[in-house]
Amino acid sequence: MNFSLMPTEIELKYLIVNDNVVEKVTKLLKSQQLDFVQSQANLANCYYDSADLILRQHDIGLRVRSSEKLLEQTIKTSGKVIAGLHQRPEYNVELTQATPNLSLFPDEVWSSIPHFSAQTMAQIQGQLITLFATDFERVTWLITNENGSKIELVFDLGCITVEGASESICELELELVDGKTQDLFALAKLLADHFLIRPGIKSKAARGYKLFAQQTVVIQKESANEDENNKSNVKELPVITPLELIPLKHSFSIEQSFSSGVEFSLNQLQKMIDAYCAQPSLKVLIKITELLALIRHGFWLFQDYLPENVQVIRSDLSKLIKELSWVENATYFQELTDKTGNYRKKLAYSEQLISQLKVEKSRFPDPDSVIALFYSARFNAMQLALLDLLLTLNHQQTANAEQHNNDLYVFAQDKLEASLTVLMNNLMQHKKLTLPEYLSQQKLLIRSLLSGSWCGSLYTKSERLAFRNPWLDVKQGMDELHTLLTLQQQLTSISGEQFEKIHHWLDSKVDSLLLALDCSRKNAMSMTPYWR
Repeated sequence: MNFSLMPTEIELKYLIVNDNVVEKVTKLLKSQQLDFVQSQANLANCYYDSADLILRQHDIGLRVRSSEKLLEQTIKTSGKVIAGLHQRPEYNVELTQATPNLSLFPDEVWSSIPHFSAQTMAQIQGQLITLFATDFERVTWLITNENGSKIELVFDLGCITVEGASESICELELELVDGKTQDLFALAKLLADHFLIRPGIKSKAARGYKLFAQQTVVIQKESANEDENNKSNVKELPVITPLELIPLKHSFSIEQSFSSGVEFSLNQLQKMIDAYCAQPSLKVLIKITELLALIRHGFWLFQDYLPENVQVIRSDLSKLIKELSWVENATYFQELTDKTGNYRKKLAYSEQLISQLKVEKSRFPDPDSVIALFYSARFNAMQLALLDLLLTLNHQQTANAEQHNNDLYVFAQDKLEASLTVLMNNLMQHKKLTLPEYLSQQKLLIRSLLSGSWCGSLYTKSERLAFRNPWLDVKQGMDELHTLLTLQQQLTSISGEQFEKIHHWLDSKVDSLLLALDCSRKNAMSMTPYWR
């Protein structure tokens, strides 16, 4: 029996559009004059756990893999995933038969797990069942670049299967075998320049566990004789929150807070992109634009603590945000044309207006164009640049761990106070604000809210929400004003008696909303900030 503890994997995982990938990758590597050895294998993998997923509950994955040359069992323990970069420890043991044997793993695998013992392991062994399988053809290119770095590039094509359901596998993985992380990123950028790819935040195993859980729910519903139409629609929908709150630890330095915030936001961004690609939605897309703005805001907030070269990343983020600036307007048109929207009933008798709104709405980019952006070279380059920055900063922070003496609370208080002061000074100039005046303050409000998203978790939740929620109400009112302004602009080219009625209703609606916003604004401005 042979046992091997693999060093913690550092690999990039990408989902790819399958279009003669093997042939094109080989051609690309040759054109770059890279030395490589190419091989191919068919891999069959079964994942095991108890029925109550006791291993999964402890972030342990158990797999048996078989190929023409190898039969082994593997345990992967918890690790980190940042925008497609996967880091996790791995333990491998050769087998003589295709069934898992937990006793063959060394004690160190189990010693780190609370309340685990030899008896516990024996009990789990007797409860193991097959959860799902991942079977795929793997083409491998073992590359040696001019710097001597060795990188394993693999293309996997196959499927994940559980009883009654399956998902396709079509992905690239880049693993640094030996050498510099920069060379790994350089190869990833080269691939992004020539292929339609995007980071894959879920491993094959994670996707398999999700599929197993979904199918288990389906089976339970079937046994309960639920509605046939609901059986195949089990989906993990993303949680949409008004604005993300970055979870910071009180022990963080200022520099660590930036790194942690970008890492958190980048992972949330990838989850939302996954959700959009699976089921396009303007609600998810607006969340994606918010997360891009949140990351960019961090560069502004922490600019005194960052290297000068990060301005390039900040500029790239701004360009992408600008390219997606249409999304906000699209949500206003959707609100006006949606049959379940707040305004459709008032507009229902005017087919001409509805038709005009739908024509304007159709001018916005379609989901295929948006997904193409997420697979584009520049979107991937932006994420790789963020990832590279995070690894660099984390390395510096580890090396200088004992030198951190800056006060995160003082920093947070200063930033929160500064953004609120600018906002308050502008809002206090008027007892009442017109529609254009309110909309002119929206960017300042969002900037203040984003500062709260970055620093708010350092303070008591109840006090934070008591202050933040009234300002979120003001933001929601401003969004509604934008919707009404959109309708006003469309009515300028239409006349007639029925449109006079709409004009009258619209003017009344704007006046009512402005009164409500004045009340919300005064309420928000009267709240004591939670950081004082």
